[in-house]
Amino acid sequence: MLKPRPSYFSSLPLRSFATPRSSALSNPSSPQLFRFSRPFPGRSFSSTSPKSNPSKNARRARTAAGIFLAGAGLYAWDRQFNAGAVGRTLRTAYHASIMAADFKLNFNPSNSEQIDALHERVAHRIHHLCITNGGLYIKLAQSLAIQAAILPKPYRDAFANVFDAAPSVSFEEAVKVFKKEFGVHPDEAFDEFGREPIASASIAQVHRARLKRKEGEPDWKDGEGYVAVKIRKPEVPIQVEWDLFSYRSLMYLQEALFDLPVAFIARYVSDQMRKEVSLRNEAQNAERAGESIRGEPTLRDRVTVPKVYWEWTGESVMTAEFITACKLTDKAALDKYRLSYRAVMDAANAVFAAQTFKFGFVQADPHPGNILVRPHPQHPGKPQVVLIDHGLYVELPEQFRHQYSLLWRSLFVGDISTIESIVESWGIAKENSEIFASLTLLRPHKLRDQKKKKQEHGQEENKQEMSSYEKQVGLKERLKTMLKSQELIPRELILLGRSQRMMQSNNQALGSPSNRINSMAHWAVEGLKLDLTRPSQTLHSLGLRTFALEKARLLIFRVVLLVVDVGFAITQARQWLFKVFGSKRQEDFETILQRQVSELAKNEFGVDIDESAFTG
Repeated sequence: MLKPRPSYFSSLPLRSFATPRSSALSNPSSPQLFRFSRPFPGRSFSSTSPKSNPSKNARRARTAAGIFLAGAGLYAWDRQFNAGAVGRTLRTAYHASIMAADFKLNFNPSNSEQIDALHERVAHRIHHLCITNGGLYIKLAQSLAIQAAILPKPYRDAFANVFDAAPSVSFEEAVKVFKKEFGVHPDEAFDEFGREPIASASIAQVHRARLKRKEGEPDWKDGEGYVAVKIRKPEVPIQVEWDLFSYRSLMYLQEALFDLPVAFIARYVSDQMRKEVSLRNEAQNAERAGESIRGEPTLRDRVTVPKVYWEWTGESVMTAEFITACKLTDKAALDKYRLSYRAVMDAANAVFAAQTFKFGFVQADPHPGNILVRPHPQHPGKPQVVLIDHGLYVELPEQFRHQYSLLWRSLFVGDISTIESIVESWGIAKENSEIFASLTLLRPHKLRDQKKKKQEHGQEENKQEMSSYEKQVGLKERLKTMLKSQELIPRELILLGRSQRMMQSNNQALGSPSNRINSMAHWAVEGLKLDLTRPSQTLHSLGLRTFALEKARLLIFRVVLLVVDVGFAITQARQWLFKVFGSKRQEDFETILQRQVSELAKNEFGVDIDESAFTG
């Protein structure tokens, strides 16, 4: 005979009664039906659902309380000691998952009419995320604003004002950073130290101060001894790796979900942004840029870089000469100084081109706030360009610098085989050489006869208007086709192209007074001279045919530059006449080029480029 298991039965508490609990307690002798808290395996004793076990409820409550306390503790630690880095990353993951789901569900042919609404939701969500997180996310938003020219209109609208979205930290927090770096209060280091920052960016803010004179030195005269003290915001070094991890994750996710070739730039951009956080690195960049400019006779008097004071410069603080100047595109200030717009932009374009083709060390963030202008100290009627904010530079490997210079010269002399050879070596499909050439010059450029090219490739123009969905799918496929080998694409092109477009925008903001394209082309030839002056380039070493061909190309190059100069002069004269006669048609040279590039982008990629982009 089977005996019951006392230990098992004794572990099952009596939970409920047939009568209400109150009745059972008041009348213990009333009939009771026992119900176990859990049935035997495979058996059911009651059709009603069992009530919870008090011990289980207690365990669950303790678990919930533990999770809540752990979460609250993590949140408090993250806010107090980790600059909110974990919370920012989780916020990014949350928004990214929602945006990815929104795209996956709603980006399809059947929803073509709602594509613009989808982009508007996503654009506002990205904008909200960047502004809420701040720090390097402001840099991300600014990068998106720069690229917004080829993005749908909602992105251009959402990121129109992010260049001003960098709040400052309190004076007390700035003092803590300074004391941690140097062990003294700013008031002990300087004769004067401004309490309010005169400028604030995503990474750091700037205070105006005055240097102390050493014992025995005369006092400063009026206006002398002032410096700009740049102090990194305290949360930035804590947040940077978390933020860059989020950025790389988003790029990889975007490529995985939408099959867009974008992830290959993630690591390079991360490395550049990591360098930008170091103010010691910025100071070193400033000194290197200054030395290059002083070593170039055509620039040393037209461009300057503020002197770095290393006594008060470190990883989180940079002190440099304070120079009173206006922004590059501040027309009112330039008029007050009585400076020529053309002379100003000629100098700015020249230094950028020299950095690109000759120095191989390029300031990659040349927006108007980083390029200042003042009357020349010795010649007040002439302008002097002042380069500040040297955190983001791109260093061009010697082979790339030479190839890029050769590409520009080849574009002007029509050397198609050289152009295609360089483009292919950079991992770009040969058949897209013409598009790449146009994007390099920022003006439409034809390498071959269009009719012949269409016959070769069997292409016919499609006059049908495409939907938003078809345009964006077509853009993705064209990009994938164009980027033949991502491994070969020089990462330097990313920041170099961005910088060039920003310089075009600066020129355009002043009415295109400077012939930017010819300036770039002239310096491209100067860059090639670093290689062409070798003995191996002589008539004896090259032979008569090759030597004559090089001379002919140089002649063609000069003729083409002359033609461009004539076209530039005609455009300026026409603009002046329109202005005199009050005509509304006052397109300047850069605006005409931009319109032509916009038409090219629309025809080739189905992209509508906003002409107001890049004006930050």
